[in-house]
Amino acid sequence: MARIILRPSRSPNRTVMNQLFPITQLALPIPAPMSDAAWQRAMVYSNSDARWNFYLNHIATELLAEYLQEDFPQIQIWQEINIWQFVSGSVLQLNDKRIVLLPSKAIDNSELVIAQEWLDIPAWAGDYFIAVQIDPDAEMLHCWGYLTHQMLKSKARYDAIDRTYQLDAHHLIADIFGLWAIQSLNPTEVTQTEIAPLASVAVVQAENLLHRLATVPNPRLEIPFALWGALVSDSLWRQQLARLRQGETAPVTNRLSDWLQDVFATGWQAVEDFLGTDAELALRQTTTAPSIVRRVKALELADRVLLLLVSIEVEADDLLGIQVQLRTNDRAATLPPDLTLSLLSIETN
Repeated sequence: MARIILRPSRSPNRTVMNQLFPITQLALPIPAPMSDAAWQRAMVYSNSDARWNFYLNHIATELLAEYLQEDFPQIQIWQEINIWQFVSGSVLQLNDKRIVLLPSKAIDNSELVIAQEWLDIPAWAGDYFIAVQIDPDAEMLHCWGYLTHQMLKSKARYDAIDRTYQLDAHHLIADIFGLWAIQSLNPTEVTQTEIAPLASVAVVQAENLLHRLATVPNPRLEIPFALWGALVSDSLWRQQLARLRQGETAPVTNRLSDWLQDVFATGWQAVEDFLGTDAELALRQTTTAPSIVRRVKALELADRVLLLLVSIEVEADDLLGIQVQLRTNDRAATLPPDLTLSLLSIETN
């Protein structure tokens, strides 16, 4: 018969829970301010599932990261919260290991259900998986077991209908404190099986998929997993899909390769036409070779007009050399001191 213990929080300002748990398991009270703040932030989501995903995962990551901070000050939270619109689960990064938290408000702990994304997307896959039960009414978090990626892949049943792995509770390791000991004594433990890489998605295909998935009830089941995994594992595509599902307008994508075919989106003008004699000054560091395409677009920012200047040139091996400048419309004026121009790259085929 398992021993039981009333396990208080390490923090003296928390109320001790009126709950009994096996000594091998971890139970923590959820501070009321943390719970209230999580609910307030969850209200921005448009559907109940996404709101619950946010609440449960936010509580799990924040509370467990705080609890482990004393023994593992290097612990980090994986800050990709937009995944909770599509799938539940969150990650604590400890050294080179990814600990996937699987929070649920279900009372029945007879089975653990894990979304396929956490095992079969290489960039997401966890080393360890912790089953977390959260009771919002009792304001209680309970970690009732863990296992490795290897164990899951070898013992869990795969359900192709909802794309989840399902595992009976008796397969989990109940001694959650043993996991923390492993991180101190054997941090290089082999935990993962081989994960097949996902093919990349071409830009045109990704954009079509984003618009298709923007309004369907369950986007993760709408297309083959290989496509879905490749799409959602890319932070830029995932962010755009999250915005579309929130009803935000998708940003306009300009393919610079189209410029070489003299195809330009609305608003882009030839530098010479827009700036006249000031054109060479605008891009004075470039040459005037005919292979260079240059365009400028006026951007309204608060009470001023800024000019975004872009030049592209075909270089060796069909690579594109790109130069980007941001300047004021008035040569005598200066750019706002707090303005930042960021360039993001994305792998495409």
